[in-house]
Amino acid sequence: MRREAQLGRERHRKFPSILEAVFLVIALFVAEYVVGAALRDLRPLSGIDPKDITGVVALLGNGILFSALLHYKRMGYASLFHPSSNSVRATISTLSVPILFLIPALFLAVSAVTSLLAWLFPVSRWEQSMFDRMMSDEFATVVTVCILAPFLEEMLFRGIILRSFLEQYTRPRAFIYSAALFGLAHLNIYQFASGFAIGIILAWLYERSRSLWPCIFLHGTYNSLVTWSWLSSGSRAEQDLWDTPAPYWGAAFLLAFIGTSLLRRLLGVRTSS
Repeated sequence: MRREAQLGRERHRKFPSILEAVFLVIALFVAEYVVGAALRDLRPLSGIDPKDITGVVALLGNGILFSALLHYKRMGYASLFHPSSNSVRATISTLSVPILFLIPALFLAVSAVTSLLAWLFPVSRWEQSMFDRMMSDEFATVVTVCILAPFLEEMLFRGIILRSFLEQYTRPRAFIYSAALFGLAHLNIYQFASGFAIGIILAWLYERSRSLWPCIFLHGTYNSLVTWSWLSSGSRAEQDLWDTPAPYWGAAFLLAFIGTSLLRRLLGVRTSS
């Protein structure tokens, strides 16, 4: 009853539209830029290394945006994270294993596509330096990429944007629009491809489960595997991908087939929202 009351108080269920969502993403970039500039100006007083503020900038920038969004839509965090009538514990315990089965094949497939794009459109020096800076501090990278990003990105792209799109557009259009925005927000063609592909899977998972927790779990697990691969292999990661024995590819895609089948069976009937 409490969750139903929270959902009943929600306003502006069709905000944002596709155009409004674009401006929301831009607003997030602006908020993070302003926060980052302020923290860098305070660096002489605080002595904080610029590499250590990436996570803080993301957290504060998103905090500003979400404070305004949740006030405007009259939503609480409980309603944002889990609008389903099913319990959080049951949702996570039921879906976590099938989701884990998807990760190896998803990692291999996305890595192969990214490698192909890098061959067709060679990475520029600026882009390479950007990727190197992202991974230059192992602790900051793990916190930002593996913990903060899954939470904050799922809150915005599935919890706010996709949730609204499902009220306005057909399911395929809502999935494609939200996934495209998710990919574009990464600001490069390589992560756009991976973001779009993963965004489609996350959109289906959210629409069926009506919960952000399975999406956060998939997103965080995938990011953790990518981060581990990069930190352990570095520039050899691409070569290591193509040197992966065929049985490993076969096992990964067999697991993905099993995981997909289980998820379709478990989520075949949409849960009430």
